[in-house]
Amino acid sequence: AALRETISTTENGVQTTYPLDVTIARTLFVDIFGPVEARLAQARHLIFEPDGAMLSLPVNLLIVQQQGFDAYLARSIEPEADPFDFRGIAWLGRDHMVSTALSARAFADSRAAAPSSAPKAYLGLGENTRLLLAPPALVPVGAARPGGDCGWPGDQWNHPISAAELRQAASVFPASRSEILTGAAFTDAALFARDDLDGFRILHFATHGLVTPPKPQCPARPALVTSFAGGSRSNGLLEFGEIFELKLDADIVLLSACDTAGAASVQASRAAGLNGGGSALDGLVRAFIGAGGRSVIASHWPAPDDFRATERLMSGLFSAAPGESTGEALRRAQAALMDAAETSHPFYWSGFALIGDGARPLIPAQ
Repeated sequence: AALRETISTTENGVQTTYPLDVTIARTLFVDIFGPVEARLAQARHLIFEPDGAMLSLPVNLLIVQQQGFDAYLARSIEPEADPFDFRGIAWLGRDHMVSTALSARAFADSRAAAPSSAPKAYLGLGENTRLLLAPPALVPVGAARPGGDCGWPGDQWNHPISAAELRQAASVFPASRSEILTGAAFTDAALFARDDLDGFRILHFATHGLVTPPKPQCPARPALVTSFAGGSRSNGLLEFGEIFELKLDADIVLLSACDTAGAASVQASRAAGLNGGGSALDGLVRAFIGAGGRSVIASHWPAPDDFRATERLMSGLFSAAPGESTGEALRRAQAALMDAAETSHPFYWSGFALIGDGARPLIPAQ
């Protein structure tokens, strides 16, 4: 938890990043992986089943070697040093692709599951339409108000994520096997009305994730922002309980949005007819796996816009060669950001975690 505070924290309503606490990152590696360090060095694929506070921390940012750690500390005391330049540190994720497992059984099931039989390759969804705001007293909200005042303010819809990463990803596939829904076509009602969502092997959302409650007294009801549709049934959100009702046959669901690895509250879980809730990875990740996604890539903190970091990461991911594993493609994309001074802080490259079996290919061999 202390390490997370140096990566992404909210202060006075503003997301803030500090220089990573490298001492904690190195100590955690020694404490957790020290007993198996020799075996780990021989492995390329780490399957990690976290618990407790580790559920909210991507393990790829732990520091493997003492040498780079010492060099960073020595460099950081120099007057002109940039404390956000972490090049030279040997991160666990540099040489290891990492699959996060919800449980041993869940991982075994993921590995044993047959590949998707979907006829199309890719569906990209994002760049919602902006909401024209009324005067403050009349600001519409996107969610129902179970507690009387737990809806989201309308301004949440007025900063849509660019569809650039969706277009780049779609360009990898033949036009006849890919589709992008943006703007007025990307609504909650339109998704519910489709009967062909199980026809896509990859679903890629590039939109805002709403995970932290709008007010402390409100339950966590994870959702993805969509455009509003006409009619009273649309609330501009793809909500936790609604995702379970989608019928998917996807090898991978990519949630390029903020905090999508966050928790759903116990109340939201019960409202969806589920047990549990309250733990990281128990929200949108659980919902999309329940809907038929074999693996999910989700973010542990806000997806960074600075230096086009998230767009560069997704572009690198979809540069995977046919047959290359999803985990290896993600590792390579992250390593490219590690090697650039401006994006070497783990905030920029570490946040997206692959939940499921990273050994499956992103783009099947021809």
